[in-house]
Amino acid sequence: MSRIPRFLFWVNFCNMPFMTYSELTDKSQQVVQFVEENRIHEAMDALGSLAAYCTNRDLSLQLEKHRDTYRSMLTYSFELGDDPEKEQVYKRLMRSILELNDDIREDVLVKENLISYYHLKKEVEDMRYRMVASSSDLAESLAFKKEVEYILSESGTEEEVQSQDYRKSLLNVFRMVWLTDKFRDAEIQMLGKICHTKMIPWYDKSIMVSALTLSLLRHFDVEKVNLLFDFFEEGEMNVWQRALIGLFLGLYYHDYRLTYYPEILNRLEAARDSKKLEKNIEAIVIQFLKALETEKVTKKIREEILPEMMKMKSTLEEKLDLEDILSSKNLEDENPDWETVFEDTPDLYNKIEEFSNLQMQGSDVFLSAFAMLKRFPFFNEISNWFLPFHKDNEEVKEGLGGQGGEFDVDTFAEGLERSSFLCNSDKYSFCLNVRHMPDMQKSMMMELFNMELKAMNEISENDEMLDDSLRDKAIYTQYLQDLYRFFKLHPWKNEMDDVFGIDFDFEHSNMFNVLMRDRSILRNIGEFYFEKDHFEKAIRIFEQLYQEEEDAELFEKTGFAYQKLGDFQKALEQYRKAELFGRDKPWLIKKIAFCSRKTGDTENAIKYYQSAEKLEPENLLIQSNLGHTMMDREDFEAALNYYFKVEYHQPDNHKVQRPIAWCSFVLGKFDQAEKYFRKVIEKEGNRNDFMNLGHVLWCLGNRKEAIENYRKSLEKSNRDFEWFSSVMQEDSSHLLKHQIKDLDVPLMIDYIRMSV
Repeated sequence: MSRIPRFLFWVNFCNMPFMTYSELTDKSQQVVQFVEENRIHEAMDALGSLAAYCTNRDLSLQLEKHRDTYRSMLTYSFELGDDPEKEQVYKRLMRSILELNDDIREDVLVKENLISYYHLKKEVEDMRYRMVASSSDLAESLAFKKEVEYILSESGTEEEVQSQDYRKSLLNVFRMVWLTDKFRDAEIQMLGKICHTKMIPWYDKSIMVSALTLSLLRHFDVEKVNLLFDFFEEGEMNVWQRALIGLFLGLYYHDYRLTYYPEILNRLEAARDSKKLEKNIEAIVIQFLKALETEKVTKKIREEILPEMMKMKSTLEEKLDLEDILSSKNLEDENPDWETVFEDTPDLYNKIEEFSNLQMQGSDVFLSAFAMLKRFPFFNEISNWFLPFHKDNEEVKEGLGGQGGEFDVDTFAEGLERSSFLCNSDKYSFCLNVRHMPDMQKSMMMELFNMELKAMNEISENDEMLDDSLRDKAIYTQYLQDLYRFFKLHPWKNEMDDVFGIDFDFEHSNMFNVLMRDRSILRNIGEFYFEKDHFEKAIRIFEQLYQEEEDAELFEKTGFAYQKLGDFQKALEQYRKAELFGRDKPWLIKKIAFCSRKTGDTENAIKYYQSAEKLEPENLLIQSNLGHTMMDREDFEAALNYYFKVEYHQPDNHKVQRPIAWCSFVLGKFDQAEKYFRKVIEKEGNRNDFMNLGHVLWCLGNRKEAIENYRKSLEKSNRDFEWFSSVMQEDSSHLLKHQIKDLDVPLMIDYIRMSV
């Protein structure tokens, strides 16, 4: 193999252009994509372009070894004879390329100073080498320091010094775990001892689990996966739930690798029957999906719920509003017979209850409220973003201290620790913020918060007595919200791969295929997508499910999802399948009618609307839709009769007056058309209303007033001459039918253009 002279290497190295974080990420992802597509030669070429930036020449040498291995494999396969071990060699090579891609990426990150915490990584490397000899004893040292801290706290002797010493050691271990790329025996043994020792409290073990999770997301290492399995299988309360989330996030994030690591797949398979793993993963998936909805929930609270809570006025008028009877949204309502799996908004008009329900069901309703409270020095240390809230924390004691009267700080802190309606990160934000409040405001806030806390904890305790899984779900919810805040709010958020920013397709992952044998779990995930309006993903799951077992409701929901996406032909196909199950209920009949009309099949649309009319003779929306369909068929007389039925029952509904006016105009009933168009304009006249009135007046011979209405129409359109001209041309057939001369239409268009 030829070698590049050392001095030429350094000349080239010094002249390499700088690389940005996004460029590095794109190139690294390109290597992964090539491996996934079995384009190994291109993967190694892309990796070679990255290796040119590295300071560590060993990485380039490793790449050359992989090239040699691949050349030998190809030569042997096609020149010397087939190798029975070829597939295994190929998989090992792909695994090695992916691992080398990780190492090269980290080397470039540090060399180019592309991350703000690169100095911490260098410090960790230095510390790591110094700690190699003693790291096997580090776990015992931590446990010993914690034991001494406890003894001293009991006697009141030198507690502060010992506590600081312990926290400093814990912080160093967190950083080392987080920023170490690949674990060696010393780190593995240290974390193993931390996992199994009884002296280190659960909340500090949880910190180690978070460090492992961040480390796994940052740089893949099979030993990190094994250690998370160890913490999970140890079964310590509050720790194993976090370890399971770490496994879920880490393995899903690196899902494309799992086929090259049979040892991980085997361990997943072995763990499948422990701790009701399927149901726990389902709970995590649903809560993760709710975390992905956080921005939507935050927007809803900001734009809908809070304004209503501030106004506190009756919404009866809105509740009974039928003004949009001709609106498409009423045509696309969900089937009232469907079972609701995830009920997030039981009462649209009771905003306080809606907020409470969102909160109780695990939606992240407090992100915007606490986002600005992550600037305290406490959050400068990354480990504190994941620190479980516990009443013995010094920051908590200091933040809540100094309360006058009979306020019991310890009881309050203990209640806050048990509470599940705030995540850990927000609990610390609350305590840190209280410290800076004026005394009077602080007292009022604490009393109000204490009352709410007691009420919420009573509900939580009663629920947990009935079902232990609710306790686990509360831990999942809080921890995922802690993680969400870190990845979305931390100052370094743009320098880390956001696990909440990836396209979530868990049901097609390797992990899902290994773990999920219960198809009801897949159904629940599909239902969640459906109810959150992620219709493309819901369709994928529903279609997969009814390939295995046909279900009328699945066909209905798949049809509804296609309808919401505007694919009326596919929606109709699904509704027809549901109809074969004898689903002759009004909702399905109306959907078939609606989609038939949308696809131009007015004959079937009328047939089904008339069937729906027999079942619901008082339904004015059906009358309106029959009117629409008759108008599509240009049977304006029949359409007019249906619209008059709606007006009879709703004389003040000006929106139904619009099609009455239009049908009257087309039929030459100009006085009636003028009367109804003027009624509509009196209510809300838009650009089309003024144009249509202009048509009627022109046909009546009132050219001057017709021109005035055409001008108003153009003004209402913000002088959109292209729109005005196209609509005039489109309507010209009706004008010509009513004795307007062919030449006068383009002349009128130019006259209005010139006069305006």
